[in-house]
Amino acid sequence: PLNIFDKGIAKDAEITAFCDTNPEKIEILKSKTTTNAPYFTDYKEMLDSGLIDVVLVETPHYQHPEIVMECLKRGINVICDKPAGVYTKQVKEMNEMAASSNAVFGMMFNQRTNPMYIKMRELIQSGELGAIRRTNWIITNWFRTQYYYDTGSWRATWAGEGGGVLINQCPHQIDLVSWVIGEQP
Repeated sequence: PLNIFDKGIAKDAEITAFCDTNPEKIEILKSKTTTNAPYFTDYKEMLDSGLIDVVLVETPHYQHPEIVMECLKRGINVICDKPAGVYTKQVKEMNEMAASSNAVFGMMFNQRTNPMYIKMRELIQSGELGAIRRTNWIITNWFRTQYYYDTGSWRATWAGEGGGVLINQCPHQIDLVSWVIGEQP
């Protein structure tokens, strides 16, 4: 997630706090960053610290609605990685809270920051290629190794992801084809 700062996408942003429930991951993160921002193991303590105006939620899918709603309750702007959640009821509650909140709420589809897809969108939106009449979207190099699934016990489980590859990988492709082409598939 830090690469959005490196690529200039969030060039005016400043990292003011990190949170992870796993102290080992915090130590790894500390070794890869040069910031003096404090680290928290309890996200509610971080939200209550007064150090942040925007939160980027990058947690197991089933935690997304809970954390987003805690941010919204405090009036903290929040960007949530896809998917919005695992259970429709929680996502509906989250969306209702966002609609009545003064805080800004948005979903993050990280592939939109990829320069290749940005360029594709620019070419199509400019009309340089003419009218798009048909699209065939095939991505064959998205392979997840066992290491990926071993990084979290929630990965590739119905309870944790809410649908395995269909929920974890396909939303990127559906979003990209919609965003790049400008039409729903």
